Amino acid sequence: MNGAAISNGLEVNNSTATISGSTIASAAGNGLLINRQRNLTTGSGVSLTNSSSSGALSGALVTHFSQLELIGSQLAGTGINGVGLRLNAGAAQASASSIVGTANGVAISSEDDYTEASLKLDSTQVVGQVGAAIRIAPLISRLPGSVVAIDVGNGSTLTGGNGNMLEVTGASTAVMKVSASSLNGNVQVESGSTVTLGLDNSSMTGDVLAEPGALADVLLDNNSVLTGRLENTRSVVINNGGQWAMIGNSAVADLNMNGGAVRFGDAAGFYTLSVASLSGNGTFIMDVDVGAGRTDFLDITGSATGSHSLLIGSTGTDPSVDTSLHVVRAGAGDAQFSLVGGAVDLGAWSYDLIKQGANDWYLDAQTRKVSPAAATVVALFNTAPTVWYGELTSLRTRMGELRHNGGQSGAWMRTYGNKFNVSDASGFGYQQTQQGFSLGADGKVPMGDGQWLAGVMAGQSSSDLSLDRGASGKVDSYYAGAYSTWLDSDTGYYFDGVLKFNRFNNKARVNLSDGTRTKGDYSNSGVGASLEFGRHIKLDNGYFVEPYSQLAGMVVEGKDYALDNGMRAEGGLTRSLLGKLGATTGRKFDLGQGRTVQPYVRAAWAHEFANNNKVRVNDNVFNNDLSGSRGELGIGVSASLSERLQLHADVEHSKGDKIEQPWGASVGIRYNW
Repeated sequence: MNGAAISNGLEVNNSTATISGSTIASAAGNGLLINRQRNLTTGSGVSLTNSSSSGALSGALVTHFSQLELIGSQLAGTGINGVGLRLNAGAAQASASSIVGTANGVAISSEDDYTEASLKLDSTQVVGQVGAAIRIAPLISRLPGSVVAIDVGNGSTLTGGNGNMLEVTGASTAVMKVSASSLNGNVQVESGSTVTLGLDNSSMTGDVLAEPGALADVLLDNNSVLTGRLENTRSVVINNGGQWAMIGNSAVADLNMNGGAVRFGDAAGFYTLSVASLSGNGTFIMDVDVGAGRTDFLDITGSATGSHSLLIGSTGTDPSVDTSLHVVRAGAGDAQFSLVGGAVDLGAWSYDLIKQGANDWYLDAQTRKVSPAAATVVALFNTAPTVWYGELTSLRTRMGELRHNGGQSGAWMRTYGNKFNVSDASGFGYQQTQQGFSLGADGKVPMGDGQWLAGVMAGQSSSDLSLDRGASGKVDSYYAGAYSTWLDSDTGYYFDGVLKFNRFNNKARVNLSDGTRTKGDYSNSGVGASLEFGRHIKLDNGYFVEPYSQLAGMVVEGKDYALDNGMRAEGGLTRSLLGKLGATTGRKFDLGQGRTVQPYVRAAWAHEFANNNKVRVNDNVFNNDLSGSRGELGIGVSASLSERLQLHADVEHSKGDKIEQPWGASVGIRYNW
C-alpha cells in the first residue's frame, strides 16, 4: 500500500503488509490492528514507512506471533485511555519514529498463555501524555504477567506525564537495555514484578523504585551515569567508568564495582548508602561538612571485599573540632579502602584514612599534615626576601667593575636568573625560579671629592614557585630605586647604598586532593635598603683582592586574602635582615687600546637574622623562618671593550640549612658618556 488514506482503521490478519506514505486513522478503535487467527501459531507482519496511524484506542495493536516495523512513522492513541502502541505479547521495532498516547506511549500485556513481548527503539521518542512512557500490565486481571525485552538506543527518549518512563506491574518481568541514549524519568516496579535495567554509554536521570516484594537489578557500563534514588534494589553493578549519582539516602542489597563509581550527591547534602554486601573495586565520591562535623557515609551491613577508593571533596574550611571523621563501616570481610591521591585536603590540613577496629575507616585527625593550599599561601608570603635579593645582589654583580673607566657617568642594563630551593625547615619547602632585568643611569655628583655617583634604577622580575602535589605560585615584581656609589681611587675603598621600592603581584594555584583547583591573588608593596662597604686592593701583575661587607634589610606589608575555596590567609609584615662578609679575587688583563678583561672568583658567608614572620591560615598560625647562615661561591668576568662600553657576567651558587641557590646567573652591559 502506497499513498493511501484510510479513515476506518486497517486490520492485517495472518498476513503481511508493506505500507508507505500513507495515513491510517480510526475514530473509535485501533488505527492499525496486526492480528492472528486464534489457535494458529503464526501471526502477521507489517512494515510502516513514512506513514502515520492513529486511533482512539491505539495507533497500532500487535498480537502474539505478530510483528510491526516502524520507519520514519508516527503512532498516536488519541482517546482518553489511548496508547500509541499496544503489544499483546507481540513484537515491534521502531526507527526514527514517534509513539504517543494519551495514557501511555506503549502498553504491553500478555495474551492468554503467551507472555513474551519485545520492543526495540532506535532514534525514536515514546510519550505517555498522562501516564508512563511504557507500561507493562495485564490487560485483564486473569492474564499472567508479561516477560518483556526492551532495547532503547541511539538517542531514543522516553517521556511519561506522571514522571515514570517505565512501569512494571502484574507479576511481570522486564529487561530494558539502554545504549547511547539519555533518559529522564523513573522506573516503578510493583510488588511481585521484576526489572533489570542496563545502561551502556548512556545516562538516566530518575529513580528506580521497587516496592517491597519486587526485584530490581541495575547495571551501569561504559561511562553510563544514573542520577537518582535506588529503593529496595536487589543488586547494582557498576563497570568501566559507570557512575551512580545519589540524590538521597539509598539502600541496595548487593553492590559490585568494577571500575565504576558512586557519587554521594553534591556538597549541599550528606547521604548514607546502606549496602548488604560490597565486592569488586570502585570509587566512592563523598563530601564532608567540616564545620558541622557531618560526612557522607558508606554503611556495609554485611560482608565487604575488594579494594576501593574514596574521593572526598576538598574544602578551604578547617574542621570545627580536631576529631577523626567516620566515613566507612563494614560488618565483615577483608575489603580495603584508600584515599584517591593519598590524602584529603580539609582547610589548612590534609587527612589520611586509617582503619580502626575490625572494619571502620576514619579521616585521622592525629596524623594530619599541612595541606598544599596552606603551604602555598604561606610560601607566597615567604618569597619576598628571595625575590628582593635576587633583584639586587652586590655592586659588582649589579653594575660590573666601575673602575675600568674611572667611575664615569653612564647607563646600564642587567638581565638575570636565579633558582632557589627553600627547605621545609623554613616552614614550608618550595622551589623558586626567577628571571628579570634591571636598568639604570647615574652621573657624577659635583660635591666632596668628586668620586660619588648617584643614580636611579628600575626593573621587573617574575618568580615561579613549585610545591608539593602540583601546587604553584607566581610573583611578578616591579621595582624602582635610587643608589649612590663612592669609589676612592687612591685607597681602593668603596661604598654602595641602594634604596629600592617594590610592588608584588602574587598568585597561588593549588591542585587539591579531589582533582579540583583553587586559586587566589593579592598585591602588596615593600621597601628595602642595602649598604655595602669594601676595599679594592691591587696586587702585583694585575692581581687584586676585594674584601667587602654588606648589610641589607627589607620589609613587606602584610595582606589578607582568600583562595576561592574559602581558605583565608592573613599575613603580617614580612621582614628580612641579611648580613654578608666576603671577598673577591681576580686578575686584570690589559688587552691594549683601552680594552681590559678581569676574571674573578667570589666567596662569601651570609646570615639571615629575621626569624619571625607569622602567617595565619584560617585559625592556624604558621611561621616563615629563613634565618640561618649559608655559604656563597661565584665566578665572573668583567670586560671593558672601549672607553665607553663595558660588559660583565656572573654565575653563583650558595647553600645553607634552610635555603639553597643551585644557580644564579647575570649578564650586564654599561655605557659611559
